[in-house]
Amino acid sequence: MAVSVVKNQEAAPGRTDGKRVGRRLLSYLAKHKGRFIPGLLCGVLVGVFQARVALVVKSFIDGLSGRDHAPLLIACVSVVALYAILGLLKYTQSILLSVVAQRIGLEMRRDVYAHLQTLSLSYFHQRRTGALMSTLTSDIPKLQNAAMMLKDVIATPAQGLITLGTMLFLSWKLTLFTLFVLPLTAAFIQTLTRRLRSISKETQNRFADVAGLMEETLAAPRIVRAFTAEAHEIARFEAQSEKVIESQLTAARRSARLGPVVDLIGATGIAFVLYVGGSEVLEWRMSSGELIAYLLLVSTLAGSVNSIGNLKSSWEEMMGAADRIFSDVLDVVPEIRDAPDATPLPPVQGHVEFRDVSFAYERGTPALTNVSLTLEPGSVVALVGSTGAGKSTLADMIPRFYDPTSGAVLIDGQDIRAVTIESLRSQIGIVPQETLLFSGTLRDNIAYGKRDATDEEIMAAARAANADSFIQSFPQKYQTVIGERGAMLSGGEKQRIAIARALLANPRILILDEATSALDAATEALVQEALDTLMKGRTTLIIAHRLSTIVNANTIVVLRKGGAIAEQGTHADLMAQRGIYAALYETQQRTAALSATTAEP
Repeated sequence: MAVSVVKNQEAAPGRTDGKRVGRRLLSYLAKHKGRFIPGLLCGVLVGVFQARVALVVKSFIDGLSGRDHAPLLIACVSVVALYAILGLLKYTQSILLSVVAQRIGLEMRRDVYAHLQTLSLSYFHQRRTGALMSTLTSDIPKLQNAAMMLKDVIATPAQGLITLGTMLFLSWKLTLFTLFVLPLTAAFIQTLTRRLRSISKETQNRFADVAGLMEETLAAPRIVRAFTAEAHEIARFEAQSEKVIESQLTAARRSARLGPVVDLIGATGIAFVLYVGGSEVLEWRMSSGELIAYLLLVSTLAGSVNSIGNLKSSWEEMMGAADRIFSDVLDVVPEIRDAPDATPLPPVQGHVEFRDVSFAYERGTPALTNVSLTLEPGSVVALVGSTGAGKSTLADMIPRFYDPTSGAVLIDGQDIRAVTIESLRSQIGIVPQETLLFSGTLRDNIAYGKRDATDEEIMAAARAANADSFIQSFPQKYQTVIGERGAMLSGGEKQRIAIARALLANPRILILDEATSALDAATEALVQEALDTLMKGRTTLIIAHRLSTIVNANTIVVLRKGGAIAEQGTHADLMAQRGIYAALYETQQRTAALSATTAEP
């Protein structure tokens, strides 16, 4: 049977360029044009009314004469009314664009999170969890502000042009002089503040170091306490925090120095304009009202120029965030994905075949070498071998966590690369050695593999897994919240919840990473009984750690370094061969006997 196999290097297609970022952002913005376009129009109208305020002030000052207060009152009311309209426009613009920005952030966060769920295990092995968390919590907010940035790209220049047109109307000579002075002033200020931005970036990097340190230590409190490393970790945290403070103080000192300098430069520019404008008034080429209105417009134009000038740094920051979001996450194509012609896998009998399977991770060292193995429906096959012999890798081939470098894995005679991943994995149950539970209720965790399960089904699975008795001891019973990673449960309780979860899903094929070695005798007996119930009638692949638990397996497969099969047979067959398995079994038996003797009072 021909199989359409999808192969791919799970990596970014390249660095993100400006045009591609623009197209991606516009695709998000297009969904919200009903708010975005009115928001931009409000920004343009702000420019119109700002210019109108200046003209009202001109008319008011030039119209002052005699003792008639009516023009004064009209002018004051007009200014208040115009500023009320300006306030309403700015408020509307801010609300509209803020809603757009927040919605874009939500959609990006959802897209990133959803895409992460599709990526293969190899992707997560190559990246730090903290970096992915930073993408979700830090980079996305930078990109979601694209709506605000486009306001500066479109609305702010429009405001500036309206202001500039009004200035030309008042005095074209003074406007030409201003257009010479203002860019020079803005460029000088930008030069002075560039170093401040680099210090700010350094501070953010040091904050990231502190966050990474916190993530490591908070994720491993048991290790920290086991090695009495609390003081060491506190010292590390304080050292990293001191670096943050150093950067912050450097930025604060430079900002404190720059503030007065920037104010002085700005005042110098205004002084030049004021001098030239005052000369125009003295020469009767310009009225006092026109000069004051002009100065108001210069202030407005300076704000627009400053906003546009800040676009470069904002754009660079956004591009860095876009690079991490698009190139490092959204543009990564899953290494393991459905073939274009994949079909759903029908309900299986449980016949599993590894046909000359080889596999190597990116490092190139062989993890599996020409493995051929058959699991008959309902049989129990155990994998034995030293650390790094490929036991977990071989098991990971069945649910397609990895694809073979060569060879094939077949279920009921069908290459699993020819079927949809969802239909494949829905018929496979996994009980890992290190049980991972989620920070919800006991009910939610048991029902994780079958979200529509009834309470009766959940309780039946818990009883079969010997979990119902301890669940009933909690005041909230199945609605008990178990904390992050099931923190309030013991190791044996976690394992029984995991077994109940697998029982409820009712898979035909079971992958079991045997994990009873760290349990006390009573708990081990409960867990082993639950495992026996789980394995009954199912094709089971066991990754064995204690050989005494697999003596009744139909087939025991011994793997050597490099993932090649060294021995294969029943317990009795392998003991008779006096090979690797027999040596391992006898060593474990002697160790167990010695431990039992030592433990006796």
